[in-house]
Formats: sequence, structure tokens, C-alpha cells
Amino acid sequence: MSPQVQISEPSLSEIRDELRNVLSSSRFRQSPRLAKLLRYICTSALTADSDPVTEYTIAVDVLGKGQDFKEGKDAIVRVEVHRLRKRLSEYYETEGSSNRIRIVIPTGKYTAEFRVHEADGAIDNEAYVEPAIEPVRSPESPRSVPRFRLSGVVIAIFVIAIFAVAIGAVTVVVALRRPALSAIDTFWSPVLSSGSQILLCIGNASGGHTHPTPDSDGASPMTLKDFHSAQSQMVHVADASALAAFAGLLQAHSKHYRIVSQSEATYSDLQNSPVVLIGLLNNEWTRRLVGQLRFSVERPGPGQVLIRDRDHSSRTDWSIDFYKPFLEISRDYALVLRASDPKTEQMVLAAAGMSVFGTMAAAEFLTNENEMHKLTALAPKGWEHKNVEIVLATDVIRGHAGPPTVVATHFW
Repeated sequence: MSPQVQISEPSLSEIRDELRNVLSSSRFRQSPRLAKLLRYICTSALTADSDPVTEYTIAVDVLGKGQDFKEGKDAIVRVEVHRLRKRLSEYYETEGSSNRIRIVIPTGKYTAEFRVHEADGAIDNEAYVEPAIEPVRSPESPRSVPRFRLSGVVIAIFVIAIFAVAIGAVTVVVALRRPALSAIDTFWSPVLSSGSQILLCIGNASGGHTHPTPDSDGASPMTLKDFHSAQSQMVHVADASALAAFAGLLQAHSKHYRIVSQSEATYSDLQNSPVVLIGLLNNEWTRRLVGQLRFSVERPGPGQVLIRDRDHSSRTDWSIDFYKPFLEISRDYALVLRASDPKTEQMVLAAAGMSVFGTMAAAEFLTNENEMHKLTALAPKGWEHKNVEIVLATDVIRGHAGPPTVVATHFW
């Protein structure tokens, strides 16, 4: 009698770890396009109620094709997915040969499956290997059981029917047991699914401006006191609080991160990993990025800051006056961004308040499950795979920011 076969289903954390392993491997680090495609397919498979991945969605969302893409005239998606299957196969034959979980993209499909690989057996990269069914012996005496002669064709049909029912049952159970991502995980997924270290880039008092610093060639070399009081080393406590919230979220997802100020961060840093930007006016990297988007920041006059909606350029109410008495500030605004930077081709997430109150509200929005549901209630279908820019408002009462409110969104 053959040993009993037990179906083992990988957990969500195991799947995430395996995706990180694959994306950080040498084969995928050398091919950012295939890494982006794999991340997209796996993220869709792990996202509850997401739109199905099709040849068209891959072409538009991953490969940068236009909305007029025609599957029948351009085979680029089929070619790239074929390359991805081949690259996965090569990975599991070499670097990932001992991995317990295997990511599989079946032939003819654009969906990912996550399978447990037993140490003493091989996994077929194209189809499941079904366990053999052991004949069931009746405990009754052979004389009490009527004997029937069944033709080979009837037996074959009967066995196939049993297999079909068994396979269908297993498929339904696995689908029902797939853990649904939370609203926060869904929003952060493009960042969390990266195999790279996350860069946390915080704004400082320099605010993107350069300040001459004395060095060894000058008349007065920099002292430790000079270093401690340098604007490049100073951050606002509210921004530091936002930084702590994001660091805690990344730690909860077992993600490695590195903290730098906006003065320290280089263009090379932003090219090599996803980045979380904290601050707006005090973070040059945030201002550079949002300057290209629908909602951007302007300074129409001394002390005045305005979030401009390029689709409604006459609107001026999303503004704040820095010359107004502190305790009279009653409202602040912030930009929240999740997008692929076209210049670095890396995922960027930003919490950017016009003042620190807005940044605090943005951090609350991005790390609180109840607040994030405000976005999912407004978002269009399939938003999980889109870039998104959000305008938040927060009421300020005697120097304390209230809950964030979504006042405008843009998905593309």
C-alpha cells in the first residue's frame, strides 16, 4: 500500500519570503524587466478581488504599452512571459534548488501558483503531479458482494470522474484558504514585494538647499559643535515620528531598510531600491517627483504654499500661510504618493505634508488600517496595480493634527 499523500499549502509569509528570494537572486537582479513582471503577476495572485491578469494588462501596466495595444498584432507579452518561465526554471535548477516553495506560472496562463516542493521529489513547472489513488477494499466477505463485469472504457470514465471531483475539491479549498491582504498590505505591496532594501528618506532643515560648510582647507575646520548644529543634521520631531511609524511597518513585514536624510541621499540610491519619502518642502526628492504629477506644490508668494491641481488650475483653497500665527493654523494638506518613478524605474511612496501637521496626517493614513479603507472605498477597480496620488486634509487644533481626510485622488 502506497504511503498517504498530504497536501501542504504554503503560508502567505512563506510566499512573500520566496518572492523576495527569487527577486534578489542574480538571475533576476540582472533582468529588472522580468523582475517587474514577476512581482506584478505574484502581487495580483495574492491580492483579493483584483482584476484578472491578462495579456493586455501586462502590456499596459508592466511593459509600458499604450492603451491601443492589440494582442493579436504584438507578441511582446507572450515572449516576455515565456522568458520569465524559463528564468524561473533556471533559478530553481540552480540557486533555488533547495527552496521549499516554488513559484510557477503554468503554460498558457498569466497567473502565479505557489507550490510546496518536497525534498525527495521534483515539481513539474507546468502542471501539478496528482497523488495516486489507492483502491478501496471492502471489509465485507467477497461472497456478499455482487460481481459485475465492467468494460475498460467504463472503468476509465469512472476513474476520470473521481479525479475530476478530487481536483475540483482541492482547488476550491486552496482558493478559499488563500489569505486576503489587508488594505495596508495591498497599498504597500509594490514596495514590500521588492527583494531590495527599502530606503527611508527624511526631509531636514536644509530643505534641498546647499549650505557652505567649513572644511580642512578653510580657515576654520568643522568642529563637532558645528556638525551637531548643521541644518543637514536637523529633522523635525513630527517627521521623525512619521519615520518611526514607517520603520515599524517595515519591521513588522521583516523588510530591511536604510535611513538617510534628503541631503545624504543620492540619485544612485534612488535607482537601486524602492524609497519612502518623508516631507515635502524640506525634501528635494519629493518636490522633484511631484513636480511632474497632476497634484504639485507651488509657492505663489512669500510664506505661501499651494497644492495645485493641474486639471483645475483655478483652485487655490489647498493652501497654507507660513507667516500666519502658529496657533491660528486650523487646516493643513498633504500629498500621498505611490508610483513608479519614470527616471529611476523604482517604486516610490511619499508622505508629504505642506507643514509637519500634514506629514503627520499622511503617516497616520499610510499606517492605519481604518484610514486606508477610506481609499479603498473610493478607488476604481484594479487600483492595486496603478499609480496613485492623493490629496489629504487635516484639521489642526492648537498645534495638533486631526485625522486625515481624502479630498482628491488620481489613479493612472
